[in-house]
Amino acid sequence: MMSIGEFAELTGLSLKALRLYDEQDLLKPASVDPWSRHRRYSAAQFEPAIRLKVLRAAGVPLADAPRLLADPPAAGTLAEHRARMVAERERQDAALETLDRLLSGEDRHEWQVEERLATRQHWAGVVWPVPGDDDPAAEVDGADERVNEAFAALWRALAEAGDTPTGPFWSTLRGASGSDTAIELVCCWPIARPLPAGWSVPGWTVETGTVEAAPELVVRWRFEDPVTVVDGVTHPAVLALLAAAEERGLGVDLSRLRQIGLLEEGESVGMEVAITVSR
Repeated sequence: MMSIGEFAELTGLSLKALRLYDEQDLLKPASVDPWSRHRRYSAAQFEPAIRLKVLRAAGVPLADAPRLLADPPAAGTLAEHRARMVAERERQDAALETLDRLLSGEDRHEWQVEERLATRQHWAGVVWPVPGDDDPAAEVDGADERVNEAFAALWRALAEAGDTPTGPFWSTLRGASGSDTAIELVCCWPIARPLPAGWSVPGWTVETGTVEAAPELVVRWRFEDPVTVVDGVTHPAVLALLAAAEERGLGVDLSRLRQIGLLEEGESVGMEVAITVSR
């Protein structure tokens, strides 16, 4: 039998790790002195100890360790971990490439911010709660699909009501009522006339309103523009718009920021962002 210090020296595991593995039933000592509580290990425990060391070096979570230490190991567990590692490496590589571009300024874009007078416009919108980071629905592809469903459902309902949209779609983000953290996305279509009270779209929360004539700042971009967009960060055109408003000393209400689709021959080719300002 070996002391915990001797076993740690031979296996390369730290004393802290060995105590943790004991507590989590991953590697129990061969015996524990009932009086001193000193742990003793046997040579037969070298193999599981080394497996644990390699598992941890490979970044396998302790929660998966029992399945890989089993005899035989659970099928697919290592493959699942390898797939997670590949995805994480791809994410890190993409982040490094983005960082290179940001530091070099190779695709730095000079945004053209214009001021215009927004025309008065009625609208109808579907309100969609934006999932938080800990919500499974926060997956980007799933969220985009849900937003597209909202726009499509609203279009069909408006067409059936004889109030077919009169221009490109737009959306706006806002804080949810009664919450400091929850965010809502309002997916809107412009319409020719106000809708009757109580008008609704089955399965969706609907709002209607009017964009009043007012000065606004606007910036636009095409999807083909060579712009560095950082995952999870608002598009740089939006940030440039807000910075320009601040530089001009304009009051900004973020709930009045609209992201409007740029359409060519019925196809979405880019976006413009406009924000109503007050002096």
